Amino acid sequence: MEQKKRLVLGEMVWPEVEREMANIKVAVIPVGSCEQHGPNTTFTTDSERAYEFCKLLGDRVGNKILIAPPVTYGISTHHMPFPTTLTLRIDTMIQMLCDIAEAFSRHGIKKVLFVNGHGGNRPVLNSVVVKLQYEYGIDAYWSAMGTNLARKTLSEHLDLPPVIGHACEVETSQCMYLCPWVVHEDRQPGQLHTNSMYYRKVLCDGSTAWNWKKDASENGALGDATRSTREIGEEMTNIALDYFEKLLDEIIAR
Repeated sequence: MEQKKRLVLGEMVWPEVEREMANIKVAVIPVGSCEQHGPNTTFTTDSERAYEFCKLLGDRVGNKILIAPPVTYGISTHHMPFPTTLTLRIDTMIQMLCDIAEAFSRHGIKKVLFVNGHGGNRPVLNSVVVKLQYEYGIDAYWSAMGTNLARKTLSEHLDLPPVIGHACEVETSQCMYLCPWVVHEDRQPGQLHTNSMYYRKVLCDGSTAWNWKKDASENGALGDATRSTREIGEEMTNIALDYFEKLLDEIIAR
């Protein structure tokens, strides 16, 4: 099957974009972070993973989407106890994402999809899509592209712990498939605070720790990244890509 032509803004010059403007239906914006991922993957994990995922999505759907350069900082206040994690203020990130979407809108691309690689960005993205819809008149959406979409299927043949999603076997596996350059060979299991009430009642319910080192994991990781494989990463990525293809069809049809 002939590969479709993907449109990645960081790989193009403006005349190329201009020739494709009539075909582009959605601007796709990868959103990540700059934060610790334990001893397992680098600080740019979330951004690299989201960006490479979007490129594969572009290979599937072609010139219906224009893939923006990734937003490489996010809301990472809970990881600040680890040195050189960098975070944005909530209002800074909201305005930045709105500004990016508004710029696309001024060029005639009125639909945007944020592809999120970092769980800490979720509350901001919820606010951004509401703000864009009701204050800017821009048709905005967001979705994660990792653990949450694939966990049910992976659980059928992989014994997963209750809390995963950060520097664990699942996220690290996806990195091994999408962006192996961020993965360290000397991977380690998470040093989890499983006996704490905070861990059991807050983190296990999907909320964010206020202080990741104190409330979640001493070494910054969840799960056990020593169990990671490229094959698991490929499987979960294909599950997510199938989902995104259908999501884009619905967004475009609206």
